Amino acid sequence: MKPIIYSFLLIFLFSCGTEDQQVAEEKQIVSNEVVLNDLQIKNANVKEGLAEMRKIGVTVYANGTIEVPPQNKTVITAQFGGFVKSLEVLDGMEVKKGQVLITLEDPALVQLQQDYLEIIGNFDYQKAEYERQKNLFDNDAASGKSYQQAKANYLSAKAQKSGLEVKLKMAGLNLKKLEGGEIQQTVPVLAPFNGVVTKVDVQVGAYADPKDHLLEIIDLKHSHAEVVVFEKDLKYIRKGQSVKIDLSDNHGQVGAIVFLIGKEVAKDRTVKVHCHLDKENEMIAPGSYFKASIMAGDKNEYCIPSEGVVELNGKDVVFIKVKKDQGKTIYRAEPVNVLSTDNNYTAIEFQNSGINWQQKIVISGAYSLMSEMLMTGEDEE
Repeated sequence: MKPIIYSFLLIFLFSCGTEDQQVAEEKQIVSNEVVLNDLQIKNANVKEGLAEMRKIGVTVYANGTIEVPPQNKTVITAQFGGFVKSLEVLDGMEVKKGQVLITLEDPALVQLQQDYLEIIGNFDYQKAEYERQKNLFDNDAASGKSYQQAKANYLSAKAQKSGLEVKLKMAGLNLKKLEGGEIQQTVPVLAPFNGVVTKVDVQVGAYADPKDHLLEIIDLKHSHAEVVVFEKDLKYIRKGQSVKIDLSDNHGQVGAIVFLIGKEVAKDRTVKVHCHLDKENEMIAPGSYFKASIMAGDKNEYCIPSEGVVELNGKDVVFIKVKKDQGKTIYRAEPVNVLSTDNNYTAIEFQNSGINWQQKIVISGAYSLMSEMLMTGEDEE
């Protein structure tokens, strides 16, 4: 007898579990639907209609960051190795072109200057000897061999002098002071342009190798807005369109113009759109995040009255009529992409490409449907 009872209990429990699962699945399936009778529809002032093609000002919404062009960024290195004697800047500090950033010292720099002074003396001698031999040769008073040897010695000394001059200038040394006999113990590293220090990777006392990155400087002029647009919205974007940049900080809203549209589609199906700011603002930090509104102009799009679009769980939705049976009508919330809103009409596109534009849409009373659907969901819970 006991085995029979146990079997019956197992069957009963299994059946209950299956029914509960089916109810849960059915509830999940219809969670985005609401059922109203004719009286409820009348009281909620629900009206249905078809989306109509209208000319509407389309706005493309996107995100982006403030960037500076590559030519406005530079990495500061030491042309010649040396120990850092002083560091004159900090991260975030503004600098002017020619300003001393770092001071280096190294015995090799002193030796380089001594070599240059010796070469200058030799160059002056070889030049004088070449001119003397040339004069003698021109007057048939010297052999061609002596003249050619003097010329070769002079050109060699000249090349050595020119080579060292280039190195010394690259090192930032003052040649006039050096030629006057003043050997410099230190060499400055100078700012190449006006800008802001964005990174400091060196410390006083450390040895700076020529391949080391010591500082990074950016020129905040000519900052631009790098807008990331979804591939599906590219059909609306044209060069010269106005853009509103809404910064998340205290800079508020600034204007921009579409300057360049990228040709490469990223893995997330987005394309970069390069925009020039209407007014340069050096207070806007590169990397600043913003929201952009691109004014794409008037387009013919499917539109419904704006009150037919509501926000549900963070998504824009409209209610479509599924069917009417025995005095009851089923409406389903369908996610849409809002293209633009103008004169109380909103241009939309369904995220579900299987829905056609002959589908009846709730154009009035959508908020009432959403409230009813949410209350029904709470009651079922």
